[in-house]
Amino acid sequence: MMVIQLLLTFVLIVTPFFPVLAGPTSTTYELKEYGFGSGGTEGTNSTNYSLFGIGGEIDADKLNSTSYTSENGLTYTLQVNTPAAPTFTNPGTNYDRLKYVIDNGGNPTDAQFLLAISKDNFVSTQFVQTDNTVGTGQVWQTYAQWGGASGAYVTGLLENTSYSLKVKARQGNYTESPYSAVASVSTSVPSLTFGIDSAAVTFTNLGPGNSYTDTTKSTVLTTSTNAYNGYIIYGRDTAVLTSGANTIVNFASPNSAPTVWSGIGFGYTTDDNNLSGGTADRFTNGGAKYAGFGTSTPGDPVADHTATILTPVSNEVFNITYRVTADSVTTLPGTYTTTVVYVVVPTY
Repeated sequence: MMVIQLLLTFVLIVTPFFPVLAGPTSTTYELKEYGFGSGGTEGTNSTNYSLFGIGGEIDADKLNSTSYTSENGLTYTLQVNTPAAPTFTNPGTNYDRLKYVIDNGGNPTDAQFLLAISKDNFVSTQFVQTDNTVGTGQVWQTYAQWGGASGAYVTGLLENTSYSLKVKARQGNYTESPYSAVASVSTSVPSLTFGIDSAAVTFTNLGPGNSYTDTTKSTVLTTSTNAYNGYIIYGRDTAVLTSGANTIVNFASPNSAPTVWSGIGFGYTTDDNNLSGGTADRFTNGGAKYAGFGTSTPGDPVADHTATILTPVSNEVFNITYRVTADSVTTLPGTYTTTVVYVVVPTY
């Protein structure tokens, strides 16, 4: 009898179970099916702009009227508010600068703005730079950096020329707004008028009755200008007071250091208490101080307005008062004359 034994070896292979998931899961839930909107785009690009993918509406057309813009579609949900037209004026009747105040459109404080400027109604376009000059590079700054509610002046412009300004905003990538409405204004032409109240001054006859002195004569200097950096009036005489071979010398104190009157000579004082060329109130501090005229061109400063002129100076008046005292012993009788020259120099 034959006995046959079969030795059977069972091999059990246990394969881990990994469920196939159809969608995003959490500890408890699985999203089997999902989708977004009605279509969209993964990304589009051009030389200057890029658009990242969105779902649903991608139509970014807009409806326009004279005053309003309706921006339709999800593309615009990322954009900052479009600023209103900037305030663009020439309050100082300036010839080389114009004042702007931009509108921040209710945007956050970190929003940035671009100021586009043109003198041909945007046939060609330039941009306001960080130093408020005009250039070709696009410069983005915050509302505060563009001067905030006080605004600033764009400079280096052509005189007697119309300029247009428009503004757009952004706050990070993909947020750039359309341009605002356009504001326009013109620069002026440089202006200067200057006058004196009389072409001649005649002193009272000098003699014992007035101690050989006259302090009552003066010249009124009147200036109007829109020169941005103001003006200086210089004074000089062509020679000392002369009568034939006889003379009366100029007062010894110089313009830079006038003094209380003493001695003899011909001199002047000014009522400009903020005069350049030395201590600002050197002619007026503690009473009138006097100096003698020089003879070199253009002369010494006798009146000025050196502060920035944001509003044109109109008929600004300064008074130059003269004094002459002759030596009662050595000054011989006669008619003494000289020519005093006043020159106004504006700084545009």
